[in-house]
Amino acid sequence: MSDAEEQQRGERESGAIPESGAIPEPGAIPEPGAEPEPERAPESQDEAESGTAPAPRPERESESAEPEPGPETEDERRERWRPAREADDRRRRRNRIAAWCGVGVLVLGGAGWIAEPYVQDRMITSDACDGALPDGTMDTLRGTTGDPEAHLTEAEAETDDDLGRYTCEVENASGARVIEVRVYSRRDDIDRELVREFEEGGAHPTAALPGGLPGFESRTAGVTLMPRCPGRGKDAAGRPGQLLVDVLAGHLSEPHQLVRAGAAVANRAAEKLGCDTDPLDVPSKDPGDVLDRAVRPAKAAGTTCGALGRLAPRGDWSADLRIPEGPAPMTSCVLRPSGSDDDGEPHRQVLGLYALYGDFSQRVMLRQAALGGAAGTGGKRVGPWLTDDDGWAMARCDGQPAGFRLVVSRPDEDMASDSDEETVSRDQLDRAGMRKLLVSFAEKESAKRGCTDVRLPAAGR
Repeated sequence: MSDAEEQQRGERESGAIPESGAIPEPGAIPEPGAEPEPERAPESQDEAESGTAPAPRPERESESAEPEPGPETEDERRERWRPAREADDRRRRRNRIAAWCGVGVLVLGGAGWIAEPYVQDRMITSDACDGALPDGTMDTLRGTTGDPEAHLTEAEAETDDDLGRYTCEVENASGARVIEVRVYSRRDDIDRELVREFEEGGAHPTAALPGGLPGFESRTAGVTLMPRCPGRGKDAAGRPGQLLVDVLAGHLSEPHQLVRAGAAVANRAAEKLGCDTDPLDVPSKDPGDVLDRAVRPAKAAGTTCGALGRLAPRGDWSADLRIPEGPAPMTSCVLRPSGSDDDGEPHRQVLGLYALYGDFSQRVMLRQAALGGAAGTGGKRVGPWLTDDDGWAMARCDGQPAGFRLVVSRPDEDMASDSDEETVSRDQLDRAGMRKLLVSFAEKESAKRGCTDVRLPAAGR
């Protein structure tokens, strides 16, 4: 090996000359194809300090230095927490609104649940019987059930033109009847109802309706009205059309509580069934218009029962006059002691005058004649008669039979002498006086109704 080659190898081994070639001189142009060697990071702190590695670039003072914060003031602290507080307030408001809305829904829902029965009560009251009931009537009728606070639940009204019927009824939440009205216009239906009231056994209602209304107080319960109904024509026997209106209420009802409602519903039924007639007078809310109006017997003067004032027995007596204004199935005038009994009820009647208009009067008379031993009871017809405590006169009114009856309460032979039950003795009113009463009543009633063929008991019978 030559001296030049050995020197070159030694330099390579010592690291003085890189393997890729000699270190270029400053300003020298690198050979084509040669890549510049990347800068090498200093391998040690000594190398960096000796200057062999590139020095780091100093940063600008404005970028490296930050001002130290001073103490925070109260205003700054409040301003910094203000957004959080506002957000918290908004959240609280939303919660309160939601809570009150929930409470409102519950309150309104509860109020609606509570108010619903009362709203239903008002709706049923206004619509019952096609809106016929006068103001205040339903409150009275609800009291007759024994539970006036029970809400109304059922109400029905129906018109059947083919059968000539009208019905309406109202019930409460206990299932009790508040009012029930059944109206008939066909003769068969009317006769069936009258047979139930005026029995062949001689029983019959003992009071007509007050206020001049056509009808009577039922023997069993309720009241019955019988207004004319010419719009439905005459029946097969040529008798003018008529309605029978049966009115019932609760089990505690009294007739005077039903009269006002009955008259109003009868008018509505007449409209529905095409009766084409003048409506009945509906009594006012004044209880005196439908309660018994006891008067002194002398007040009967000028009426068909005027004889009561002249021939009433001596003593303290009151008269209850039920005289209809027009055609009606019944008239009644009764005499009783004034005042009330121990139960606060009017005293039992001691004398009664009754006019019965219709075929049913024949059934009642036949039975009463048989019970009283009157002559002529062997067949199906009976003539006028008079006994010590009962008597009948007869006529024909509107083509139908009519009967006029007088009843006197006599003392019983077995009655104790200290009994407080009032009666009329024969000394107070004998048979001649009875006949005068009956004749006066029958003639005046017949004249008022235009009756014919009036037959009276013979004098001395």
